[in-house]
Amino acid sequence: MKKVILWKEILKPITISINEQSSLNDAMEMICKERSEVIFVKDDENIIGYFNYRELMIQLLENGDMNQRVLYKTDILLVPFQNPVEFFHNVSVVLGIDEHGKLAGYCTLAEARNKITQLQLQQKNQIFNSSRIGVITTDHELGITFVNEMAENILGLSRRFLMGRNYKTLLAVDELEDVLNGKHLVYINNSINYKHIIGNFSPLFNDGKIEGIVHIFHLREQLEEAINELEWVRSLNEDLKAIYSSADEEILVIDFKGEIIRVAGTFLKDYWMLQSAEQLIGKNVNELHKEGFFRKNILEETRKKGKRTFVHENARGRKLWSVATPIFYEEKLEKVVIISRDMTEMNQLREELEIEKQKSNLYKQELDEMIKRKDHEKKLVYRSKVMERLVEQIKQIASVDSTVLLYGESGVGKEVFAQTIHSYSQRSEYSLIRVNCGAIPENLIESEFFGYEKGAFTGADKNGKPGMFELANKGTIFLDEITELPLNLQVKLLRVLQEREVMRIGGVKSIKVDVRVIVATNRDMKKLVEENKFREDLYYRLNVIPVTIPPLRERYDDISCLSLNFLERFNSSYGWEKILTREALDVLECYDWPGNVRELQNVIERLVVTSRDNSITGEDVMAVLYGESKERKFKAVINSIVPLKEAIDEVESQLIRSAMQKYGTAAKAAQVLGISPATISRRINKLLK
Repeated sequence: MKKVILWKEILKPITISINEQSSLNDAMEMICKERSEVIFVKDDENIIGYFNYRELMIQLLENGDMNQRVLYKTDILLVPFQNPVEFFHNVSVVLGIDEHGKLAGYCTLAEARNKITQLQLQQKNQIFNSSRIGVITTDHELGITFVNEMAENILGLSRRFLMGRNYKTLLAVDELEDVLNGKHLVYINNSINYKHIIGNFSPLFNDGKIEGIVHIFHLREQLEEAINELEWVRSLNEDLKAIYSSADEEILVIDFKGEIIRVAGTFLKDYWMLQSAEQLIGKNVNELHKEGFFRKNILEETRKKGKRTFVHENARGRKLWSVATPIFYEEKLEKVVIISRDMTEMNQLREELEIEKQKSNLYKQELDEMIKRKDHEKKLVYRSKVMERLVEQIKQIASVDSTVLLYGESGVGKEVFAQTIHSYSQRSEYSLIRVNCGAIPENLIESEFFGYEKGAFTGADKNGKPGMFELANKGTIFLDEITELPLNLQVKLLRVLQEREVMRIGGVKSIKVDVRVIVATNRDMKKLVEENKFREDLYYRLNVIPVTIPPLRERYDDISCLSLNFLERFNSSYGWEKILTREALDVLECYDWPGNVRELQNVIERLVVTSRDNSITGEDVMAVLYGESKERKFKAVINSIVPLKEAIDEVESQLIRSAMQKYGTAAKAAQVLGISPATISRRINKLLK
């Protein structure tokens, strides 16, 4: 490590000075008496210049008049004495000033350069000596020009003996002249003074030209000791591998890019369906996830949350219980170590683990990790990063009154998001009015939106009726399925958004409304505009802040916490205490959920109502998701004459459903049907679409 030199470490005291009126004779007497290298010139109490012995002699030779006033130089710089040494142009002498502003001493820049050069040379020697490296340099005629202390110790020869000698006469190396022509000699064995050394010869450059040779070497016995230490480490590594193998656990080491760089311990080839561990080396965990071997986002989860526990399942139904531990270097993820054990044949251990999880109040832990916000009717429950970012965006949007357009598939919870925006807004103390544009008959939409005056039409309330926009005044109106609004009503809605006023049917005056508008749709509005099914001007008026709500299949981490939340809600409603097993949660997490959160809620309610035991198992979930009854016998039925291909597809579908209902897992069903697990997985995915 390079040491920083401060000015105060090299300053010398100012012992002699004269005034600016002094003669050459006075200066000569003073410099001879004090024997000082530098004499300073003062004006009252301030130093204004300096001269040295050499400059004084030049003045005497040029003039010869001892009574002439002495001349002096002024290239002086004042610096704080605790500052690091640095060099300046057009300055020869530095005066140090202490913390009180008083002179602490002086130093010439030439002396400062010499001091730093000496220190750097000393540091280099310390580095070489500490590294037990010998260094010898020569000139272009192979005369030795430098010998470090470690070289003296290694060779047992003094620097005084070696300096100036022709290096070639001490070494049995015939190619030294080739090094002077630019060649490098690597790992050369030599013997000097009965000392066996190993080292490298390289050209020594100065300003791009070869001016000699540098020889860097070790004592061979020391190098052999280091090799023996490496051999000991290798032996220890082999012992550790044997220990890991005997523990029936597999160790994967994954680098920061997600590539497997090492496999140790027991290779679980039945899980990976490979013949050797070497076939895993170099594979990326993202590729393995796509092939069905790895859970998604292992690297990202361990980077952000630390040590994590996972359960993986391959296409054959074999399961791994894994613990992933991140390893950081300087706060950056360097690698992840994953220790895995095959759980497929460990049913008893899995049951005991399930009991322990229940004892440790699994549901409470899961629910504690949820991020909730209660409102009057509904709440957002989530744990995934994508939802966390979306909620942060919602909070920011809620603080302003801009129109929000919610995009999302059916069942993703657009109404819940509208409620959340309203709850976070400054309008939360006023009403949130919900309107489903697709549920109101077309002939009643206008009166529902804008209201009507008494006697406006036959059958109207005799007192008249305010519309939805009036009811939402100072609050928020949520227009769901906005694309179902007829074109003639779209024009009137556009006027309300632009003018912020409504007119009741049969009315003669406008009513001002202060309302925040949120709309939602599960259709492509831009495409509808292109097809002239939705007004372009209204589209741009609504599309101020578009927000896309991701489907449930894209936020895998939310399935578990949503399931537990719905379970708690239905248990509370029906007065039950049913639980979901870990296997049941695994099955729920593997499903594609085309109906999103709404479908998940319905499935949980169905499981709670129909399950006979308090524990809802994976088989219970499989029965609900893949078929009605686990016990019904298979009977292929074709009710009409259809093309043969369609009949074959129908029989195949009925067979797969029956096998899944009876055996519960894809692996067992595939075995009974005589097809591969990959084939049955594709068929199941096709059935679920």
